[in-house]
Amino acid sequence: MLKEERHEYILNQISKGNRIYVTALSIELGVSDDTLRRDLTELDNKGLLTKVHGGAIAKSGISIKYTERLNTAISVKQRIAAKVIPLFKEGDIILMDGGTSNLEVARQIPQDFELTIFTNSFPIVNELVNHPKVDLNFLGGKVFQSSQVTVGLSVYQALQNITPDWVVLGISDIHPEKGLTCPDREEAMIKRAMIERGIKSIILADGYKLNTARAYRVVSLGEIDYIVTEDDKVDYIEQNWPKYSYKVL
Repeated sequence: MLKEERHEYILNQISKGNRIYVTALSIELGVSDDTLRRDLTELDNKGLLTKVHGGAIAKSGISIKYTERLNTAISVKQRIAAKVIPLFKEGDIILMDGGTSNLEVARQIPQDFELTIFTNSFPIVNELVNHPKVDLNFLGGKVFQSSQVTVGLSVYQALQNITPDWVVLGISDIHPEKGLTCPDREEAMIKRAMIERGIKSIILADGYKLNTARAYRVVSLGEIDYIVTEDDKVDYIEQNWPKYSYKVL
């Protein structure tokens, strides 16, 4: 596992429990205690966590925010996003929610590619606002600050008038039995509504998100069409997860 992948995994784990332990992480990631201590020192120096004896705790006891996730595991997100672009064709209507992996998809859309894109994500709007061939539409609503997206009734109502060719969904947790989940009830509702409106759905999931679950259900694995993840996780999902109609890229 690359260093930036370890850092992303560490930040994800600490966002769930507010504390991590070197000995447990060493077993989970298959690396030495010394390597993990260096990782924690580096993340502490960046202000992303607080290193303590035997592990680390979340900074001020809060989850890692969007702006901090933005600069972690960049190359991993770029490789995952690159798998998504070939699925699109000229003239497609695409519905994208928030997330740093989805932002990488937006960044990789070719300048000569004509698409209609609906999104509730401020960073994606900022990325695509000057794209010469994208018909860009923002779904306004209540601002969910930690994810930099809009949620609420107005977003839900706007979705009822859209039938996109593709829904591109970022997700914090994906589990073989529990499906897609997230930590916020309103965000889960909007993600579920997006999946229901799309003809086909694409789920972007870094490897550290696999086999994890949160409090609020989005949809089951049987309701999605593509899981896009890291190359070394493709065979694992195909061999160990329930066999539905989704494809793994």
